[in-house]
Amino acid sequence: MKLTSVVAVKPLLWFIGVLALAVVALSVSLVVVRVNARASVATYEGTGAACAAQREGATTRVAELVSANAGYGRAVAVLQAELTVAQRQAATLKQQSDSAVAAAEAREADANRTLKQFMNRYAGQARQTRCALALTEVEASCPAFSGY
Repeated sequence: MKLTSVVAVKPLLWFIGVLALAVVALSVSLVVVRVNARASVATYEGTGAACAAQREGATTRVAELVSANAGYGRAVAVLQAELTVAQRQAATLKQQSDSAVAAAEAREADANRTLKQFMNRYAGQARQTRCALALTEVEASCPAFSGY
């Protein structure tokens, strides 16, 4: 062997060995990266499925709440209409009761006037001798009429 071939071949073999080790190391790191990537993909797919399920649940809940809100709006409208009717009825009843009380007070005043006139007439006639004797006989025959 010539000196140039010995000097050139040995470092070339070392260089080829180092390159082979680098290829093996890169292959191992590629396998590790591939395993990590597959694990990450599986994790992201699971997270994506969970997010999709959560979104679907939230969408369903939103639809339920929208429906409930619409029902609440209808119920409030019905209750407001009923309140308006009840307030009108209350006003009508108040007006009727006020007029009934006024009529009753007028009848009471009329009855009191009539009673006063009767009592005045009775008191005047009871003082007369003839009426006094008649009243005494009536009271004697029917004690329920006494005390007037």
